[in-house]
Amino acid sequence: MLRRSLLIVAGGALALTLAACGSSDSGTTAAAPAGQTQASGAAGANRGPAASGTVAQVGGSTIEVQNQTDGQVTVNFSGSTTFTDRVAATLADVTTGSCVVVNGTGTPVAAKSVQISAPVNGACNGGFGGGGGMRPQNGSGSAAPRPSGTNNPGRGGFGGAFGKVTAVSGTGFTVEQDNRQTGATTSVQVTVDATTTYTKSQSADASALKVGECVTATGKADDTGAVTAQTISISQAGANGCTTGFGGNRGQNGGGNG
Repeated sequence: MLRRSLLIVAGGALALTLAACGSSDSGTTAAAPAGQTQASGAAGANRGPAASGTVAQVGGSTIEVQNQTDGQVTVNFSGSTTFTDRVAATLADVTTGSCVVVNGTGTPVAAKSVQISAPVNGACNGGFGGGGGMRPQNGSGSAAPRPSGTNNPGRGGFGGAFGKVTAVSGTGFTVEQDNRQTGATTSVQVTVDATTTYTKSQSADASALKVGECVTATGKADDTGAVTAQTISISQAGANGCTTGFGGNRGQNGGGNG
């Protein structure tokens, strides 16, 4: 009788051990998809264009885009793709309510270059982490990454101003600059002279695509890496060519203005 009781106890312990192992295996199996989901989410959270760089070839509904990080990427466009082109401008294009990114030094800011665009839903969005302006560009299209060597203004290193223009004069203008981290709004005085350069974004179409120009495309990439573009921003190459500033972010959805 004692032997039988011992066998029952031993069998019960074995069953509990097996159940515990089964629960552990089940938990591990369940955790794997969760981990995959988190990884996917993290990848999806990366901001950046699906393709950015220099136009190497233009076809009927495709372009080949090259940069040093990704090599060559095929970008497909259609009638639903939105195009913007960055063209030369003047101080007259800086108007009250327009959005600007100013690259300059000092206080007030002595502007070296001014990038102008229209507000979106009344706001100058898609800027750096700490500000309410757009991203400065270096020949890579509208709302492109900051130029090489330019620090992130959200961390206090950007020389210039970014935000909405509140007043304009013959010698400069005032920018209302928001800081997303602190919630503070400041007025920044900007002065210009004969050496200040200006560019502005304007609506365009596929005919604006030219070999040697710079583009930033947002959209999704398929299994081959080809991008179906939702938006394509075009600009002229700078002194250093088309400086994208991003790593390999292609295949992400959106991100062109963010």
